[in-house]
Amino acid sequence: MTIILIAVLFILQLLSFYFLIILNTKLAKFKDLEKKQERLMREMDDTISVYLAEMKDENDRLIQELQRVSKSETPTNAVEQEEQIVRQQEQPSSLIKEESTVDSSVSLDQEPRIYVPKNIVANAYSRQQQSGAKAEAKVVHSAQQPSEATEKEESKPLTLEQQAIELAKKGKTSEEIAKQLQKGKTEIELLLKFHN
Repeated sequence: MTIILIAVLFILQLLSFYFLIILNTKLAKFKDLEKKQERLMREMDDTISVYLAEMKDENDRLIQELQRVSKSETPTNAVEQEEQIVRQQEQPSSLIKEESTVDSSVSLDQEPRIYVPKNIVANAYSRQQQSGAKAEAKVVHSAQQPSEATEKEESKPLTLEQQAIELAKKGKTSEEIAKQLQKGKTEIELLLKFHN
């Protein structure tokens, strides 16, 4: 009887060692996974911080360039400057081609840059935003079918998210919605995912 009891205890001890080994391997896998996650998080933090530093440097450089241009050129008339810029941009393409063939060895950094004063850039930007808003309003009006229920909605302009959702409900794909709303495909996909 004692031999059977000793045999049973020996088998139970072997089973307990087996389970301890299995638990130890699972714990080791979990620790490895945790280390990988920490390494990935550090890499993402480093990447984002480098990206933000580059953006900050680029923004600082842009601000310095704009300040330098605004100090060096004191315009008397903004309309005259706009006309000069338009004339510079409308140079015949043959002149541009001749210049590019002659100076093909010159790098892009050595080419002369056209500097535009801040007020002209701000005016052009505001005009572009206004025309973009008008284009979005046209898209909204053409996308909606007139009825009594939609007349109340037309009085309030729809947001980009609402427009995308409405078009998705009509069965359009994210690419079609992006083209119609003149936005990026991934932006539309994200909007739809967050809505769902």
